[in-house]
Amino acid sequence: MKLVVLRKNDEYMEMLYKLREETEELKEEIELHFRKNINNKENIAAEALDVIQVCIGILDKLEREGINIEKTIAKHNVKLLGRGWEVKKIVHINVKEDMNKNNAY
Repeated sequence: MKLVVLRKNDEYMEMLYKLREETEELKEEIELHFRKNINNKENIAAEALDVIQVCIGILDKLEREGINIEKTIAKHNVKLLGRGWEVKKIVHINVKEDMNKNNAY
């Protein structure tokens, strides 16, 4: 699985607006599925990925501003395990700078 990091330099308030928008769209798709019995799992997946994409942009901006994202993720994982969560799967993230279009997908 590969997710791209978009070449953007949004400000945090723009990211906040986009996160709210995408989260609302995800919420609406989930409600359609479970409250109205509409089979729209592909739409749910697409909206979940939109939310993840915004969060990737936020993490990328933080990293460009000097935050060590690897260290932050490790600390986050320790926190979750310390709260009793059990690991089901691990998502591996490889960061490659300036990937060309052919290798990005």
